This record gives sequence, C-alpha cells and structure tokens, in this order.
Amino acid sequence: MLKAIFMDYYGTVTHENGPIAVDVVKRIYKNSDADSPEEIFRCWWKIFKEKLSEANGEKFRSQHDVALDSFREVLERFHSTEDAQELLARMEEHWCTTPVYEDAARFLEKAELPVYFVTNSDDAYVYASVEKYGLHPQGIITSEQARYSKPRKEIFLYALQKARLHPQEVIHVGDSLESDVRCPMEAGIKSIWMNREGAPVPPGVDSARDFDEVRTLLEEEM
Repeated sequence: MLKAIFMDYYGTVTHENGPIAVDVVKRIYKNSDADSPEEIFRCWWKIFKEKLSEANGEKFRSQHDVALDSFREVLERFHSTEDAQELLARMEEHWCTTPVYEDAARFLEKAELPVYFVTNSDDAYVYASVEKYGLHPQGIITSEQARYSKPRKEIFLYALQKARLHPQEVIHVGDSLESDVRCPMEAGIKSIWMNREGAPVPPGVDSARDFDEVRTLLEEEM
C-alpha cells in the first residue's frame, strides 16, 4: 500500500531553466570565443554532471563547490573574462527562485499522501525556494544530506530511511529517465516519469504529461 510520494524538485516541481540561468550563459558567451550560447550551456552541463558523479560518499562535495569548479573550467576553456564567483551567485539565485509549475503547486496543495522532495541540491537552495513559494512538503531530502546524488541509488535509500518507509510504500515522480526512473528502481521504488515534452516512452515506464495525469496514475496504484 502506498504511504507517501517521493518527488524530484528541479525540473519537476520547478522549471529547470529560467531567465537568470539564460543570462548566465549569455554573459559567458559574450566574453568568450564560443560559437554559440548553446555550446556554452552544453559544455557547462556536461562538466557539472561529470563532477557531480565523482562527488559521492567519501568524496562528496556540495553543489556550490561543484558548480564553482564547473564555471571556472568553462571560462578557461572558452577564454572568457567573466568571474566564476559572480556567475555562481547568479545561479544560486536561480536555484532559490526558479518558478514553480502551476500544476505542481495545485497537486501539492491537494495531495492525499505525504510528499517528500528528493533532489540533487544543497539544502539552502531548496529550502529558500520552498519558503518563497509557500510549499509544505512532508520532508526534504537533498544530496547534501545523503552525501550521494542521483543517479546513485544511495540517495533514495537514505530517503527511505529518513522517512521510515519501505520501497513498496513509495512511488517516485521525476522528469529524468536516468535519475528519476532507473535510479529509484535500483532501490526497489516504482516511478512515474514526468514527460512534459511528450518524448517517446520506453517499454515498462509509466509516463505522465502533467500532474493531472500523475494523479490518475496514483489513483490506480492506490
């Protein structure tokens, strides 16, 4: 029997990108030898993800530190004169203020089961965002607390322990096939893929275009 919902935060409850993040990329591009802003973004995201994947367990590093190193590497690679600390400050503003999806806010307000956010983030960013938008989850589990980030299953094992729940008592909702579907499955947790863009759905994956469809799938599980 389901007793709770685990839910990704950035990209699922809030928009992944926004005007601040776009401004950061444009600032680097204007003072670089890159061919396009998209090249800057792809490079930074690749470096950021690779560094996060290395920063687990005994080697754990905060998102703040990983992001700062990622900016420094991108600036060096594209010969940009921007300041990495200033860019990070802007990205931290983005992580604290990026808008919540309207359907997510409605779902959270009427959710019949307790909701726990399980997210790759430092505590400060998520708590600031949750406070700004008046959200009231049952709990917030971050990679900073778990010292592991998705797609490592340890963050979900930590979340289960913290919520005092068993895998079969939880369903996870998130927008990444790798981090929010395959990863929790490794911890024994069923998932719903938040597929807002209507991408092709792999066999065996439960997919929803919005939180109205999530609610329907949850009713079937309950």
